[in-house]
Amino acid sequence: MQKKQVAVIDIGSSKITAGLCERGINKTFIIKGKFNFEYDGFGLDGFYDVAQFTKTLEQAIQSLKNSAGSKLNCVYIGVPSAFTKVVVKNSQISFSKKKKITGEDIDALFDSAFLVPSDSYALINRSAIVYELDDFRQLANPIGNYSEILKGRLSFVLCENDFYNLVKSVCNNLGVQKVECVSSALCQSLYLIEPELRDRIAILLDVGYISTTLMVIQGDGIILQKTFEYGGGYVSGMLAEKFDLDYLDAEKLKKKVSLSARKSADSFETIDDLSDRYFNSLEVKETVKYSLDTLCESIAETIADFGYVLPDYVPLLLTGGGITFIRGAKEHISNRLGYIVEVVAPKVPMLNSPTESSFLSLCDVVLEHNNY
Repeated sequence: MQKKQVAVIDIGSSKITAGLCERGINKTFIIKGKFNFEYDGFGLDGFYDVAQFTKTLEQAIQSLKNSAGSKLNCVYIGVPSAFTKVVVKNSQISFSKKKKITGEDIDALFDSAFLVPSDSYALINRSAIVYELDDFRQLANPIGNYSEILKGRLSFVLCENDFYNLVKSVCNNLGVQKVECVSSALCQSLYLIEPELRDRIAILLDVGYISTTLMVIQGDGIILQKTFEYGGGYVSGMLAEKFDLDYLDAEKLKKKVSLSARKSADSFETIDDLSDRYFNSLEVKETVKYSLDTLCESIAETIADFGYVLPDYVPLLLTGGGITFIRGAKEHISNRLGYIVEVVAPKVPMLNSPTESSFLSLCDVVLEHNNY
């Protein structure tokens, strides 16, 4: 029997990744085609260049059509957190007598909890933080249990209609009639974090090239989501300004930094293409640390404003391609925030890099949704 494949497009802050994937053995993936397209990215106010984004998205869709070898009927789009918002609601439904909880009851619980607040947003994901029965038992999945009451703390992810209408228009114009938008943040939360850890509570920090998303997850739902205009590109920008470098040379210098290495005051770094220049190692380290401190301050402020005391044992899980490769970065963030920081990535041979987290998380959730 021929395996079923899905077409996905992951929209990152510096590139768009398109792919055709199938389910492999033991929850792995068979990637039938994978294509990367760089573009200018987005900030909190939207895409920096809408026309360029549209053209790049067209290239991504066309690459999927060419690779599919047949008509492309449906595409799943990973929506960046900058274009979404999370709403958490409590809900309760009652029955005339004790009954066996079914999937239809779960749907009724969600349906009674929330209405999209305006024409500016569309609901793209809904998931449960926790369910509760009439005997006060809290469960991740109540189906099959008996109760007169079903309560739930529920998480809803809304997508900006401007984003949805734009990507749908581009897809439709290229002959793709069905467009499904999925929260990238939720996909990463469900794929990268083990259910046992999520059931307690978990913190995930996805640092990209231009933007960063902080997520607090419990159960299968996001309870806090915050996006910052910060990423690995900002570290390079600070190095470029400090040492009067062009951006590409600053990128090379960043990749040589080791924040945990002990360097003397007269130690220097060099760049192959600039053999006549030397950069004081301590100044380079302090510049990178200062940039990371900016991120740490934003995280600390967000968690403080959250109004929920996170247990000390909860680790901060770091992913994305922005800063995970900087040696000593996770230790520096840990020291500044007081959390144990761990780098998480897909557990897939040859693709086990934090840079693949967003794309493979999207693939996994879409395949699970379609029972592939």
